[in-house]
Amino acid sequence: MGGLFRRVTFPKIVAGVLALAGLLNLVTGLAPLFRAASYLQLEKVPEYLRLSPGQRLSGIMSVLLGVLLIALAKGLYERRRRSWGWALAVLAVLMVNNLWRGTTPQTAVVSAAAIVGLIIFRRRFDVRSETRIVYGQIFGLATVVLALCYGTVGAYLMRAQFNGIKTWTDSFYFTFVTYSTLGYGDMLPVTDDAKIFVISMIVVGVGSFLTALTLVAGPLIEARMKGVLRLMSRFQNLTKHVIICGHSNVSDSIADELRERNVPHLIIEDRPDLVAYLRDAGRDVLAGDATKTETLATANIKRALAIIAASDSDSVNTMVALTANEYRQREKSCRVRIIVRVEDEGNIEKVRHVGADEVISPSTIGGRLMAKKAVEREGGADAP
Repeated sequence: MGGLFRRVTFPKIVAGVLALAGLLNLVTGLAPLFRAASYLQLEKVPEYLRLSPGQRLSGIMSVLLGVLLIALAKGLYERRRRSWGWALAVLAVLMVNNLWRGTTPQTAVVSAAAIVGLIIFRRRFDVRSETRIVYGQIFGLATVVLALCYGTVGAYLMRAQFNGIKTWTDSFYFTFVTYSTLGYGDMLPVTDDAKIFVISMIVVGVGSFLTALTLVAGPLIEARMKGVLRLMSRFQNLTKHVIICGHSNVSDSIADELRERNVPHLIIEDRPDLVAYLRDAGRDVLAGDATKTETLATANIKRALAIIAASDSDSVNTMVALTANEYRQREKSCRVRIIVRVEDEGNIEKVRHVGADEVISPSTIGGRLMAKKAVEREGGADAP
């Protein structure tokens, strides 16, 4: 149990430190820009607020890398190996950027702590993604970069034909705003050549982003669908298995016992966080509502040996028993045994009435067993 605790907890701590590092770098990058912006209306900006082009670029890098670290923290929380590798690379770039711009001690300490944590607990991040980065995905991302370069370089070279474009920053800003279709109107083409160039930018930008979306998102969606279909197919091929409905301490004990006996089983759970936790722990989990007939059909209840309603709620367990019994009465070939857990002894007869074959109250059994042990003598006889 202690090993499982360490396995689950330490990646979460490292993910939290990484998210904190990302947040600090985000704030560190934005703060000077906001301070300078507050003086834009003054005729003379104080010297200590003036930002060099290098400082502005470094601040933008801190913002982008901070956002990326926060996004990678989710992957580390799920113990993703790919996120671990990307996080190390981003932190290395971030440390170089911080040394260049003169980072605050807090940011440096948190970033260093994140790197140390990633290295020490590297073996805990062992969940490998089923998807692979393929040539098409790299090509899709490359088209986006090339489209941004096309717009930025072209706008800068033709800056004399635009109203408001004077620097590389202006040209990149104009390109980004144009591709995002926001169109603030603060920078406009003033000649026919510039207008034709903007039209070509829109054609290139829309085409590249659609290409990237197809090549990058398409394989990911396809892989996810294949994974779901493969999981459902495996459940459909199960026979003489046990269906456990609802995650709880009791269901954990049931699953451990069935695993020791080499009895095939699966757990039905509808809470996404618990589904992810159980799958990371190596359990076979069907994400769905066990009180619905279609979920039980997906779990192949027709060929199951037994279904156990083991959640912490008596009402949910009763509904599972009712649904399973209705399915069993409708499908004559279904011989599944319905076993239900209840905590309130007053519900035992009610649950039997809806079709449960066995109704067990773990708290009642445990209480009576402890009372029996309390009055036993060393020889095993009851006290007078």
